[in-house]
Amino acid sequence: MVPFIERQRHGGHDYYYLARSVRTSPTEVRKVRLFLGREVPPRSKLPELFRELERKTPRRYAPRLLGAETVERLDDLQAGIASLGRAPSEVPPKDFPVRFTYNSNAIEGNPLTLRQTALLLVDGVTPAGIRTEHAMEALNSKDAWEYVRAFKGPLNRACLCKVQYRLSKHTSCRLQGTYRDRDVRIDGSSWVPPPASRVPEEMERVFHRFRAERTTTHPVERAALLHNRVARVHPFTDGNGRVARLLLNWALVKGKLPPVILEVRNREAYYSALEKGNAGDDGPFARFVARQLLDQYSFLATKRT
Repeated sequence: MVPFIERQRHGGHDYYYLARSVRTSPTEVRKVRLFLGREVPPRSKLPELFRELERKTPRRYAPRLLGAETVERLDDLQAGIASLGRAPSEVPPKDFPVRFTYNSNAIEGNPLTLRQTALLLVDGVTPAGIRTEHAMEALNSKDAWEYVRAFKGPLNRACLCKVQYRLSKHTSCRLQGTYRDRDVRIDGSSWVPPPASRVPEEMERVFHRFRAERTTTHPVERAALLHNRVARVHPFTDGNGRVARLLLNWALVKGKLPPVILEVRNREAYYSALEKGNAGDDGPFARFVARQLLDQYSFLATKRT
């Protein structure tokens, strides 16, 4: 993070420090301080003090998929959230459920507009001329988000199936709240998901890796990997993309970051990053998620030049 002047008061006097926070592991950020005395030094001395602070700074964490500067900006975002004294899930604007629902459903082809989605979810009014199936998908998406937002338990089959059930209930989805029973192909993708017989085993592997990466992987990288692995297994007959995006946000909030909206206007970039993940490189998708986070919460994240 960018160095800053910190003031502390002891014994009736103010004392000043040059400070910075440094991520030393995926789960730890340390603050480093350089004592300045009882007065702020003149600007001309700051370059020398910055160099001294740099010498005291421990070795920085090297992320797997994200650039060091991106990680620093994400740390600034986390610091901004902490300064608000609010939980990460409470940071987004009040219309987050509406905008998230609209964009996540629109990526999958739901034709409801943002305004129609707001009428349904906020005003309780069903717009004229829309299909019941499309309306239910919107209502279900908000319900599933509220479930994920409040969920505190471990990620496992029961949790995953409950998310999919909340997304698919009262719709034409053939299997609701259970894994698929037949092999599938993904429209427009060269990736072939594993056969239905292997889905339970593959998903247990996804859950295990998510738990194992808690102390080894940056929260954004961990959330992005979870999204991509769920999407690759494609465990359900319907709703896989929407489930993956909900779990992405659950993992971000668990990692002390706010939830993100993957906007339909960026659908091409989203799918391109997913295809690169299918080919073995999850870095583009992790960086895509990080950019969306930093853009959407720029008022909390320090802009760097």
